[in-house]
Amino acid sequence: MQTRYLSYRLIYRLFVLMLLIPIQLQAGDIITGNAENGKAIAEKKCDRCHGPGGVSEDADTPHLAMQTSAYLLKQMQDYKSRARDDKNMYKRVRKLDDQQLADIALWYASQPLPEIDPQARKNLKTPKLVSEGDSARAITPCDICHGKDGKTVAEMVPVLAGQQVDYLISTMEYFRDGTRNNDPGGAVQAIIKKLTDVEIEAIARYYAALGGRPAE
Repeated sequence: MQTRYLSYRLIYRLFVLMLLIPIQLQAGDIITGNAENGKAIAEKKCDRCHGPGGVSEDADTPHLAMQTSAYLLKQMQDYKSRARDDKNMYKRVRKLDDQQLADIALWYASQPLPEIDPQARKNLKTPKLVSEGDSARAITPCDICHGKDGKTVAEMVPVLAGQQVDYLISTMEYFRDGTRNNDPGGAVQAIIKKLTDVEIEAIARYYAALGGRPAE
C-alpha cells in the first residue's frame, strides 16, 4: 500500500513539473503580455463581474488577482474554444486574440489579493486530504500541486489561498460531475470524483481562510 502511494506522489510531482512550463501559442512561441494594455481591456470586459484589480464581491465569481498569468490565459483560451463551457465568458473573450488575452492575464497576475481577516488563519487546522491525501482511495495531497500555503509555483495550477468559498465548492462539484473537464489529463477530476460533499466544503473553507479571507 505504501509503495503504491509513493508511486502516486511521484506521478503527481512529475505532473507539476510539466505545469511549470510556460504556456505557448505554438512550439517556440512563448506569449508575453502587456499589463497596462490588459488593465484597459479588463476595465471594459471583466471588472463588472470580477471587480477592479480582480477582487470580486460576488461569492460565486472567482478572484482573479494573484493567479498565474499562464493559468489565466489557458482558462480564457478554453472559454474561447469552448473547452470550458460558459456562455457569458465565451461572449467576453470570443473576439479577443491571444495577445489581448495574455495582456489581461498578466494584469490580473500582477494584482494583489489583500487579506481582509488576518486572524482567519489563527488555529486553522489543515484537512488531512490537503496535507496527507488518502492512500486507501489513491488520493494524493492537495498541497503537492497547490502548495503548502495554497500559493502554488506551478504555472498552470490555480492559486487557492483566499479564493471565494462558494466558487471553490461549485468548481469542485463541477469537476466531480463532469460539467467542467478542462483540467490537463483529467488529473483534478480523478481526485475530486472520490470526494464527499463534506470533504469538498472543508477543503474550500480551509483554502479561503489560508489566504486571510472569510470562510463564511
